[in-house]
Amino acid sequence: MTTIVGVHGAFHQLWGPHEVAARWIPAIRDGLWHAGATIDPDDVSIAFYGDLFRANATDGRPTDEELLNVAQDAGLTDVIEAIAGPDGLEVIAQAVGKQTLRQLIDQLGRYFTNDELRARVQGRLEAVVTEQTRVIIAHSMGTVVAYETLCRHPEWPVETLVTIGSPLGGDWLFGHLRPMPADGVGAWPGSVGHWCNVASVGDRACEEPELANRFGPRVVDRRVDNGHRAHDPEPYLNAPTTGRLLAEALGG
Repeated sequence: MTTIVGVHGAFHQLWGPHEVAARWIPAIRDGLWHAGATIDPDDVSIAFYGDLFRANATDGRPTDEELLNVAQDAGLTDVIEAIAGPDGLEVIAQAVGKQTLRQLIDQLGRYFTNDELRARVQGRLEAVVTEQTRVIIAHSMGTVVAYETLCRHPEWPVETLVTIGSPLGGDWLFGHLRPMPADGVGAWPGSVGHWCNVASVGDRACEEPELANRFGPRVVDRRVDNGHRAHDPEPYLNAPTTGRLLAEALGG
């Protein structure tokens, strides 16, 4: 029985569903422990999509020119240049590392510009949500996947969405969501009755840490401090704040 579904973030192309579950499920249970609650590991499933971004040995890795085209099509170059100037891509590459920037463009940029890939990624979440699923907890890029898929499935029984380390409130990303925001306010995610958003101090992915400012006052925003692991999923999942939110969603 899948009561909770977890959706991981970017940079998992060299991982697998069982490896992610081995990290996420103990952290979720540790968070619930703070609230005096628990869940059977079999009641937690992971919507894994990282392999869809794994390089193909036959096709080879995308070239710099191909990635630049993806960034331009997605509008990423405009945002980066507005922040860091005309040589923004090179500036960002030096700051975060060229390989990290390549992966970010390859995954987030392609997700927003390739409709077929977007559908395949969302299909991984569709494949694990069941009639028993009540909670979806998503991290980083996974919050985009979860949000858009929930919007497409108002018939789902999911009652609670928990987003952690979410970039959903960022200017560029907010404008690329489906459905498109109306009058500056994002659509409500389908069947969800409770949306809880957790952002850590120092998490640069959370450009707008209070998603209520983007999606309306029904969103419950909470802050935590993950220390030097500001964006990592485990400190988010095992935080007492997150654990209490999950416990409430499970009726505990």
